[in-house]
This record gives sequence, structure tokens and C-alpha cells, in this order.
Amino acid sequence: MRPVDADSEERAPEQDWEGRPSAALAAARRDVPALERAHVRAHLRARRKLLEVESLLEELRSEVEASEQSALGPARGPGAEAEARVMRLCEKVEKKAVEAALMGKRIVELHRQIDSSECC
Repeated sequence: MRPVDADSEERAPEQDWEGRPSAALAAARRDVPALERAHVRAHLRARRKLLEVESLLEELRSEVEASEQSALGPARGPGAEAEARVMRLCEKVEKKAVEAALMGKRIVELHRQIDSSECC
């Protein structure tokens, strides 16, 4: 059997090590929740952008249908106006699609940062 004093001497350094985590580990633990929050915010922004793009595409579809119907009619004036609106909507959709792609890239970057910083 071992004396009681020998056990307490051996365990003291282990308890001391567990009590003081390294500064890098503490910083990583603080960074993980911040990265997760940034990831969620970026995901929500990307979702909103995608919904905007979807809404613009739906509006574009309805404009195209209206343009087709008016092109079949006798008057050409309203069809030209609808076509101009369609072109403007197409430009908006392209811009929103670029923004959504950038958001997607940012989400992937945040995901990689979160995955690389997980400590446990």
C-alpha cells in the first residue's frame, strides 16, 4: 500500500493543470460561439437574398406572361412597356443572384472557420 501523502503529491500537479487552461484554448472557446452566431446571421442573410431572388423571378415570370399576352393583342405599346419592365427585373435578378453567390461563399468560409476552431 502507498502512503496517503504520496497520493496527494501526485494528484496536486494534475489538478493544477486542469484549473488553468491555456490562453489559446480559452480564446478558441470564446471564438466558437461568435463564429457560430456569424454563421447563423450569414445563413439568414443568404436565405433572405434567395427569397428576394425567388420573388423577383416570380415577378419576372408574370411580366413575361403579360408581355406574351399583350404581344398577341392588337396594340404594341403596352407590350414594349412590359418588355422594358422585364429587362429591368432581369437586371435586378442578376444582381441579387451575384449577392446570393457571395453570401454562399461567406457561409462556406464561416463553416470552415468553425470547423477548424473546434477544440473539443
